[in-house]
Amino acid sequence: MEAEYRFVCGSCEYECISGIGVEKGPHFSKAAMVCNRCEEIDTFAVPNPGAMVDLPTGSTVCKTCGSSDQLVVWDGLTCPHCKKRMKAVGTNTKTARPFKYW
Repeated sequence: MEAEYRFVCGSCEYECISGIGVEKGPHFSKAAMVCNRCEEIDTFAVPNPGAMVDLPTGSTVCKTCGSSDQLVVWDGLTCPHCKKRMKAVGTNTKTARPFKYW
């Protein structure tokens, strides 16, 4: 999930910048998740089953409402506000852009 894109809902115009899916690492995974309580999308670190690594405090807690009870992996398509389709707009936001003015 190294790549991140700007997503826009064509229906309610909700916007976010996020990756899609889960990037698995040896001790933890990074996942694009949606909080069903406050309806926000963000990237979270989730420990792998059996991992002996402690994640930083608050790394799997929603930054808006402070809860981890309502976090679920985001499917990359569904708007958390109106439940209609979102689409990625533009290119990877982490890609280095060439300097335009030489």
